[in-house]
Amino acid sequence: MAGSPDRSDSPDRSASDLDVLRRSHRGKFVALAALLGVAGGLVWWNNRPGPIGNDEQAERVLVVPAAHWRYKPYLEKWGFVAQEGRLKTMVDELKEKVPEATEDGPAAALKLADWAGFAFVAFEDPKSLDFSGLDIEGGVPTFAEHHRFAVVSAGDYAFPHKLTVNAAPSEFMNGPELDLLSALFAQEPLASTLRDDPKNSPDVIVLRTKVREGIDAFDAIAAAEATVAKIADKARVLLVDKEQGQPKPTLLGGVQESVHPIALADGGTLLLARKANFSSSTGFNADLELATTWQFFHVPAGADPVAGRVPCVGLLGGSLEETGRSPVFRSSPQGDVLQIHEAGRSRLFKLEQGGCNFTALGEITVPIARGDDPGEPHRSGRVARAQGDGRESVVYLVKPGDEVAFDLVRTTRASLQLPVWLDDDVLAGPAEERVDPDNYITRAAIYFYSASRPERALRLDAQNFNAASQLQYVAWAPPGPQGARLLVRAWGPQTGEQLFRVDAPAPASQLFADVVAEAEKAPLPAEVRDGMEPLVVPIDTRGWTFTPIV
Repeated sequence: MAGSPDRSDSPDRSASDLDVLRRSHRGKFVALAALLGVAGGLVWWNNRPGPIGNDEQAERVLVVPAAHWRYKPYLEKWGFVAQEGRLKTMVDELKEKVPEATEDGPAAALKLADWAGFAFVAFEDPKSLDFSGLDIEGGVPTFAEHHRFAVVSAGDYAFPHKLTVNAAPSEFMNGPELDLLSALFAQEPLASTLRDDPKNSPDVIVLRTKVREGIDAFDAIAAAEATVAKIADKARVLLVDKEQGQPKPTLLGGVQESVHPIALADGGTLLLARKANFSSSTGFNADLELATTWQFFHVPAGADPVAGRVPCVGLLGGSLEETGRSPVFRSSPQGDVLQIHEAGRSRLFKLEQGGCNFTALGEITVPIARGDDPGEPHRSGRVARAQGDGRESVVYLVKPGDEVAFDLVRTTRASLQLPVWLDDDVLAGPAEERVDPDNYITRAAIYFYSASRPERALRLDAQNFNAASQLQYVAWAPPGPQGARLLVRAWGPQTGEQLFRVDAPAPASQLFADVVAEAEKAPLPAEVRDGMEPLVVPIDTRGWTFTPIV
């Protein structure tokens, strides 16, 4: 049209089109950047170090054991879902289930756990494994000797991984399965199930219901500690606090050991101790198992029996390992000779000067029947024994090197029990005399024997002990003001059990010699002259005192 402007030549239009083009190009760049951002995000999402496979559940545990010990039955009993296998098996399984996986070692087990939906992997003997390639919160810890298990979180619980170890095992309730439980309950949310917190989420409440048996087993460890502590307190109250005598007794050891004390000639004490292992399967009662290794300690006179102990290496190197029945330890009355009977062997040791300095005297080769008492030693190296077969009874002496025993008294008229040495020559012990064997009527007495005058005995009637019907035990005591002194435990139907201190009017050897010499002035019975029976002389108790002390 004439007079119409040519828009193609308009500078305003050209500028406007350029602006539009520029804006269009800018939009393309923005759209491209956004597209690249989305694409990059998708690549990161698909390759992020996050959970794969099944959703993790806190009660699902994968165990990598190091020893021939099965943990799966324990975990399943406690409410967990568990699988277990060696580390190499885990690596091979991962390659089969996730072919593109390149992980090895603990990382492979954790990725397999992630794929299979296990929240935790428990590694036994973590000290032997390399965790350095893992992103662990706080870094890889230094494992102590008691760290039997390390539990590492996996999958949804692994950003980063949390590593927990078991607490130091309880002395009273322990085991590798409890170490595993301890390391597991250090992980969240399992640790939350132990806390009685009203803010616990519904998931924690559900989890607590699932692993209730495991919580009870974990709580029982603390309950066992408390139970044994109560036992120790009650023992201390019974043995010390309630003792009415003065001075109060001193405990020679703790509740976790069994102690056999022997007073020594040097004024010190020999402690033969072994560990008493208390355990509990419920936390409410305790089982006791004694260790088989005895440790020997010397406590100098006046020293504290626990803090003042010194290992007694002068006696069998300081320890003895049981090989059968528990050993029997016996000392001479003066505490200068020790007899150890173990595994059928009776060995004698003499205490020399200077602490716990023992010298071996040798082994007694004269045998005894299984279960018989090995006897009472004397500082001379002789050992007194008693033996009976229901028809005949004998008290005899043996010492290292003897091939046959030396009989003191042999009789069919009494049952002789083990005697104790009163001095270097005379011994005394309970006896049950057969008054009417056909009707099983007996009477109790104490017989005195002499190493220098065999086939002779003195008799002290039980009537002197409040008419006791049984004389259960005789013990040596230091001599009294006039002569020999001994302690006798008696029992009677009217009085019950009593302890008597018996004081003789003369030393034991002199008393024995005088009484026997007087009796031998009279004609001896035929059975004594023929050697069929020993001479048994009743004691005239004028001048004797019998004092009940308990």
